[in-house]
Amino acid sequence: MLHTIQQAISQHDRYQIEVKLDYELLDDNKTNYRVYTYFFLPRSLGISEKSYSKADFYRDVQNYIRLKTPDLGLRAFTEREDSPLTAVNQLISTDGWQQNAALKTQLVDNLKLLSAMLKTSMREHFLLIDKRIADAPDSAKIHHIIHNLIESFLEGTDALTINYRCLYAEFNQPTTDEQIFTAYSLTDEYISLLIEDAAIEMYKIVDEYLKNERQKQFKTALQAVAKREGKHRRAMGYGSILQEGESNETYVFRASVLKKYAASVLYLSTAVKAEGRGAKQFIYALAAGLSMIFATLLAFYFQTVYGNFTVPVFTALVVGYMFKDRIKELARDLFSSQLQNYIYDRRTDIRSLNGKYKLGVLREKVTFVHDNELPASVRQARNRDLFVQLANAGYGETVICYTKDVVLYADAFEKVSRHMPTMTGLNDITRFDVRRFLKKMAEPVQERPSLNNNTLTTITAHKVYHLNLVSRYKVLKPTAEKEKAHTRVRVVLDLKGIKRLEQVKV
Repeated sequence: MLHTIQQAISQHDRYQIEVKLDYELLDDNKTNYRVYTYFFLPRSLGISEKSYSKADFYRDVQNYIRLKTPDLGLRAFTEREDSPLTAVNQLISTDGWQQNAALKTQLVDNLKLLSAMLKTSMREHFLLIDKRIADAPDSAKIHHIIHNLIESFLEGTDALTINYRCLYAEFNQPTTDEQIFTAYSLTDEYISLLIEDAAIEMYKIVDEYLKNERQKQFKTALQAVAKREGKHRRAMGYGSILQEGESNETYVFRASVLKKYAASVLYLSTAVKAEGRGAKQFIYALAAGLSMIFATLLAFYFQTVYGNFTVPVFTALVVGYMFKDRIKELARDLFSSQLQNYIYDRRTDIRSLNGKYKLGVLREKVTFVHDNELPASVRQARNRDLFVQLANAGYGETVICYTKDVVLYADAFEKVSRHMPTMTGLNDITRFDVRRFLKKMAEPVQERPSLNNNTLTTITAHKVYHLNLVSRYKVLKPTAEKEKAHTRVRVVLDLKGIKRLEQVKV
């Protein structure tokens, strides 16, 4: 995997695959990535160029593009100068900030960013714990490996809540705008939810991997954190309280809204438009011109040889018209196939939410690829075996290539993050709906007879299909050397949707 692109593929729901790509800015004004995603489909699903058009594909794809959340360790929220909490303290220490519209906007943005960054920091903290556990040798004692990370969580979250909640008196003033106090309260509620959820997840880890007195100490501390946060939300009158035996609709609703509210500071403005319309029309006109030249030359020749208003001339005009039509269509197909190597289907201009700064350009195209057109590295990553070939009746698989070309402009990122922590890249989240692939599948549950100890029984068997995703990454600029990397994921499907995703080592 390229160090400049991070990928995560997950199941969003029963019918959607979510692919998250992080594009990192490199040390140049312009950074250019290209990402190829190959869909390997069984031919029995009936997907082809005729049955599944480009328009169908783009209807099944939903893209979300936003700024990449700046990375900050848990302890750094209260210690570093580039922390949004530090920025909040500096802003409210500025004379007249309550009457300054620009400062109030920066304040709200940093409050949102504080909880958004905390969410990312929590996720990275747990990923680090998982990595240390996974990489630990069999002889290692897990508690020696992760106890410092648990302590870091307890100390970091404790310091953050103390420092943040000390600001309540500053925001709860008669002269403070309601919008500002609301932003403070929403951020406070979301921080509390994040810490409580993380404490519960940490409790599970402690219960599984730690032993004896150390386990007891950490479990007591984590339980105290979860209890403290629930008590805080009740005292503040927030509605995000879980109640046993209740539907907890309010809890789920508020948690979802708070997540979107925090992430809104990272949203971007995107304008999608078709690409290459002018070039296509020129190609079509050129094809029509070539066919007209053929028909005209044929007519001129027969008129010169046989004269006007003769049977040979009449025949030549008819034949010329017939071939003129075919030549035009053949020329259009030939030129269009060559053009698709350079022209994409659609183009998205990525701008800051206010539309002021152009951060980059995303171009997309989708094509059906024949097996002999696949790059050798992609074919190797797919690594098809005998049973795959037999499953497809020897006819191979249908292969769809979805290409993204991304260009990022560093100077625009600097302008966007002028009053916030430095923004270092973009998150590109793509959700792909598989429902069109399910239409021709067999029943998911089948029965098979079995004979065991002279007893005839019926055993249930599940019919599944495999959709393989192979991703290929390139850095085009600023590096002269074109780095490449590949990943592969197997999506197991049945008539009811996605059963599971399996990471396959390449």
